[in-house]
This record gives sequence, C-alpha cells and structure tokens, in this order.
Amino acid sequence: MNSRNRLQIIVLSLLGFFVIIRLFSGPPSPHGAIIFSKLDARELRQQIFQVSEGVTVVIDATGSIDERRSGEMGLAAYPWITHDGTGSVVWEMDGSNTILEGSLAHVKGDEFVLEAGTYTLNFVSYGQLLSRSRAPFWKDNRKWHVMIQSPENEDALRPISGVLKTELGDQVWAATALGRNEKREYFFEVLRPAELDIHAIGQLSNGDGIRPVDYSLIEDAVTGQVVWYFSRDNTTWAGGAQENRMFEGNVAVQPGIYRTVAVTDSRHNYGSWEANPPYNPNGWGVHLSSSTRDRITTFDPWMQDEPVIAFIQVGDDARLEKTFIVHRTTPVVLYAMGEITGPNNGYDLAWLDQLEGDGGAHTLWEMTYENSVPAGGAQKNRKTVKFLNLEPGSYVLHYKSDESHSYENWNAHEPERPERWGVALFRLRGDGPEFTIIDSSAEVPAPVQ
Repeated sequence: MNSRNRLQIIVLSLLGFFVIIRLFSGPPSPHGAIIFSKLDARELRQQIFQVSEGVTVVIDATGSIDERRSGEMGLAAYPWITHDGTGSVVWEMDGSNTILEGSLAHVKGDEFVLEAGTYTLNFVSYGQLLSRSRAPFWKDNRKWHVMIQSPENEDALRPISGVLKTELGDQVWAATALGRNEKREYFFEVLRPAELDIHAIGQLSNGDGIRPVDYSLIEDAVTGQVVWYFSRDNTTWAGGAQENRMFEGNVAVQPGIYRTVAVTDSRHNYGSWEANPPYNPNGWGVHLSSSTRDRITTFDPWMQDEPVIAFIQVGDDARLEKTFIVHRTTPVVLYAMGEITGPNNGYDLAWLDQLEGDGGAHTLWEMTYENSVPAGGAQKNRKTVKFLNLEPGSYVLHYKSDESHSYENWNAHEPERPERWGVALFRLRGDGPEFTIIDSSAEVPAPVQ
C-alpha cells in the first residue's frame, strides 16, 4: 500500500469517527442559549447569566414529579430563575406552565420578558422529602434538561461565572450559605434607636411540635432577652421542601448591645441538601441590613477599655488564675479563645469560679464547645463572648492549656486573632473602682457577703 492510499484510509476513518460522534451528540446548541443537560439526581445546578436589554425569552424544560408524600403530587426536579440583587423568583416551573407525561413534567416554549440585569438559572432534583434513600423519580434523570434563549436577540443572554450575590441595602452582618453544624455569632451596639432589615432562611421541623433546626435569633447581649426569633409564626414557605422557611421584615432596636446567632445542624443545609433547597439556597442563614446603618456599630470588647484581667498569648502547659473582689454589682464581658474539638474535648479553655463563705467555690461560667463559635483557622480554634452581672463577692478567673497547639507553637492553622489566645475580663461600663485584684502571693480574703 502506497502512502497516498494510506492517507486516504486515515482521512476516511477520521470522517467516519466524526460522523459517529455527531450522531450520538445530537444537534449543536443554539447560539446564545443557556442550557442544562446531563443532570443528575440529588443535584443543585446554578448558572448566572446577564441580560443586556429587556427581551422576550423562551424556555423549554423537563423535570419530574414526586408522589411519595402520602399520595400528594408535586415537583421533585425542576428549574427556576432568580434575580441577582434581590433573590426574588422571576420564573419557575409550576402547575400553571407544565404538561404532565407520566412522572415527567414538561415546559414547552413558555415565553416571558426579562428586563436588563443579572439572573441565575437553577435546577434542583432532591425531591420533596427529607430522605437519603433512593426515590422513584431518579430514573428520569437522563430526560431532564433546561434551555432558555431569546429568539429576537441571540446575543442578549450571556453566561458569566460566579454565584448569586444578593444585595440587600446597607449590610450590618451576614452569615449565609451555612453548611452542616455551623454556628456564627455577631455582637453589635445600637447607638440610637434604629431599624434592622432581616432576611433569614432556615428549617423548621414538621415533627411533634414545631421546633427550629436551622435558625437564627437576636437577643440583648446583657440581659439575654430575645428581641427576634426565627419561628413558625413569623416565617413563610421559602420554596423547595416544606420545612424550608424564610423571614423578611423589620425589627426596631433600642440603644444597647445585641448578639445575633445563626445555627445549623448536621442535615439539610447548604451543600448537604436532603430535599429540595429554597428558591434562594445561597441565603441559607441570616442577613442583617439597615437604612439607619450609621446608628449601628460592631461591638468588640477589645475595642473598649483595657481588660481588668488578661491571660493572653498563652503558651503550652499553662495553669493561670487570678483572684479578684467585686465591691458592687458590676456588668462584665468575658472574651476567651482556646482549643476545643467537641462537646467533651476541651484542651485550652477558661472558666470563672465564685468563692463561697465556707471556703469552697462553684463555677459561675465555663468555656464550652456549645457556647463557643469558630475562631478562624483550624476547626478546633474556638472563641466565646459572655456577658455577666457579677454580684459583690470574691472570684477566681482561670485558664489552662495542654502541651500543644498554643500561641507558642501552633500544630494546625492559627486563629484569625492569635494574639487573643487566652481569656480577658472587661468592665462593661467602668465608672469607679468596682474591682480589687488580689496578688497571687497574697492571702485571699473571705468573700464579700
């Protein structure tokens, strides 16, 4: 065989190969279309796209229904579109635009207008029930698809990289896209009467009684009085599974110091969904903003007066304590940072004892896994802020560390503020000599009665 014949065979083989690829790959994607294909069960797929001008768009999609909930029929796999900036739903597959075919739900040529802006196309396929078991609709996944395009302007839709970022005014604090077993908190001070705009998404259990599972709250940091709480009474359905709930509203706050906390458990949260997520999955958690932002400031005890007592930059194998007397009822703030890996595994931590008249003592406060939050760096780095009203009497502040992972020598990633490793006690509002610090070598007096 000469070289020319060999070349012809190679060319014909390549042509045959491309013909086969073309047959199995189907027709080419339309220009300017946003397409989801090869979708899997238990998936959340998102694509941000930009609309250059107001246009009419057409959407074709196929999803599935879910009939597992006591015979009720609802969508188990479906698309929707959200507006970047507000998180609001501008289009969704629902009963008004679908055609049912067995377990499949089709949208064929649904037309609607999209104004100029940025949007996110979403598709989800976890189903309605909180369950990790296989569901009947999973078998439909090869038929699921979404295509959105603008026939009048093929260049109007442009995919862009990134995730949905909701802008909700003058942000005070945000803890969103929270995953499993997360706890975030934020302390802020209101200088003059103000209003907070709260956007929160979480989960309320539908079991015996309604209980919060993934939730948030705001409380007076000094008194512990709750001023706002994520509950059944003040939330509405957030889309997706029935347990997904959301709060959108305003709360008036008076001058004072407040604590916001957001908590998730080990199941059904951002990145580990067990049923369909809400329409704004990235908002799972809480977002605070305010039109009176200038009246609100972050509260950090380290930005106030110098601490009354401080054991900081603590090294390995430390056993530190300081006795002090409180002469009159005094509000204080304790800030502690240490190493805690779980509920019963504290290695570097602080506690406060109150001395009793018979020479004994009882622990008034202790740093634990439950009352602390991540301090940045390694997961075992924890921090806590505690407000207490100390009655007249004698107290001992303690801090201990083990033989590793301390300010002297980190064996994992250090926390965000490593210089604060230890404990510090601050006077909340200092206007007089409420404390007497007892030198460690001096005799400790009897507690004040």
